[in-house]
Amino acid sequence: MLRALRDGGPQRVDQLAAHLTTSGRRPIRPATITTALGELHAAGLAAVDDQDELADHWSAVPITPDPLLEAVDLHGTHDFRHTYATWLEDAGIPARVIDELMGHEASGRSGQQRGSTMGAHYRHTTPEMAVRAVEAVQQRLTIVLREAERTLENHTRW
Repeated sequence: MLRALRDGGPQRVDQLAAHLTTSGRRPIRPATITTALGELHAAGLAAVDDQDELADHWSAVPITPDPLLEAVDLHGTHDFRHTYATWLEDAGIPARVIDELMGHEASGRSGQQRGSTMGAHYRHTTPEMAVRAVEAVQQRLTIVLREAERTLENHTRW
């Protein structure tokens, strides 16, 4: 939705629906688009121009680059997934919990079940495990932001 707004400029809900519906796929309901636009608006990523009496025009809010993020050496958004999994593993979070948190299936690359079928059925991620995962990420983010600030300070001194 956000990409459609960025690529196509301000659009009405019906224009977004037409833009997002590709051949062979069923149309996206206007209510779904309106809900998504409301969430983007609440996050500060989309704005509505309600000057038109007939229909609201939605547009993407321009992104202001964050100098801290620019100081972190990222090669794409997928780096965040790798970093997240690595930090959790380093913090001792069980692999099956990491897989669950990342939305992965409980099977290996070959499609075979990892561990026992009974274990996959009876072991669950507890709220305590989720808290440990959040704490691990928060600890690492504190370090990363501290280093990014230091890098930014050093860069501005040059």
